[in-house]
Amino acid sequence: MAAAYTALVVEGAWDEAAWAEVEDKSRSITRAGWWIDQRDADGCDLPELLDAAGEGDRGTENPFR
Repeated sequence: MAAAYTALVVEGAWDEAAWAEVEDKSRSITRAGWWIDQRDADGCDLPELLDAAGEGDRGTENPFR
C-alpha cells in the first residue's frame, strides 16, 4: 500500500480522492493469501490488481464466521 501511494499520489498524478477509492477497494480484500501473492507487484499496478481480484479474495478464511 505504501509503495502504491508513493507511485500513484506522491510521484504520480493521482489526488487524494482517487487514492481514497483505492483504499476502499483494498479494504474489501480480506484473504491474506491475496496480499501475500501481490507483495512483489509494482505499486502502480495495485488498482488493476484490485479490480482483478475475485469474490474468493473478498471473503474470509475464517470458517467460523
